[in-house]
Amino acid sequence: MMAPAALVILTWNGRELLLECLKHAELSDYRPLSIVVVDNGSTDGTAEDVRRLHPGVHIVSMGWNAGVSGGRNAGVRYAEEHLDPEYIIFLDNDTQVEPDAVSELVAAACRHENAGLVAPKAFRKKGDSLLLSAGGMHFHPFTGVIRDVAGGEIDRGQYDLPRDVQACAGYAFLVRRAVFRRIGLFDETFNPYGWEDVDFSLRAAEAGFRIVYAPRSVVYHAGGRGGRGIVELYERHKARNMLYFVRRHTTMLQWCCFLGILPFRAFVRIVREVARGNGGVVWTWIVSLWKRD
Repeated sequence: MMAPAALVILTWNGRELLLECLKHAELSDYRPLSIVVVDNGSTDGTAEDVRRLHPGVHIVSMGWNAGVSGGRNAGVRYAEEHLDPEYIIFLDNDTQVEPDAVSELVAAACRHENAGLVAPKAFRKKGDSLLLSAGGMHFHPFTGVIRDVAGGEIDRGQYDLPRDVQACAGYAFLVRRAVFRRIGLFDETFNPYGWEDVDFSLRAAEAGFRIVYAPRSVVYHAGGRGGRGIVELYERHKARNMLYFVRRHTTMLQWCCFLGILPFRAFVRIVREVARGNGGVVWTWIVSLWKRD
């Protein structure tokens, strides 16, 4: 018998996206699998529709927007108290999974000794040849650059072998329950949004867990700036949280290099955004870094 697993899906005012996500999640071939929806205070009737259309799904209604870290932590606590899973797979509400995606994530966790986190292969939508990610995310401590591994490349099978990677992207990844017992939950300093997934990954690696890429597990993530467009709330907090994240995961030498390079990186980003007509995003960054609320 396979070890029990739980899908924890975080949502906030994304009813239609969530219902589509659930439709695919319930086709999963992995058993036993429980599905938990953490509703971060939606006002669009999300909880009511889930109860009506998907009565087997567990719902954690927060009553307020607890942020990404806070919402995921609530899902973990619920799963541990009521479901006792060996594995927890996190999904954003704008993510869809192939029927064997969960099975492949768990298989990779079982296959690789001391694997604590597992990242799938990701595309924007089914049928795409352009990769969204093939190996999670990578953080360069000297520059502070965080990027999706292989993002934007054409999938020619060059990323079809499993390997150890540096970090998982938060829209879809597996965590072995033992990881939470050793390092704790997601850091809610990153609320409401921004870099909590990479931070959690690096903390797990520092605690001795491997982070593995499972190329046979395929998911589709419509979000990110490329999918949802510019959201001021996201841009503001991702910029603000970047400094906290980089300082936490760098040596003094790396931190000094990051600060030295930061003005040049910022200048390039500002020019690029202004050229694209996104001057408002630049102002959002400046305000968020100047005024930490």
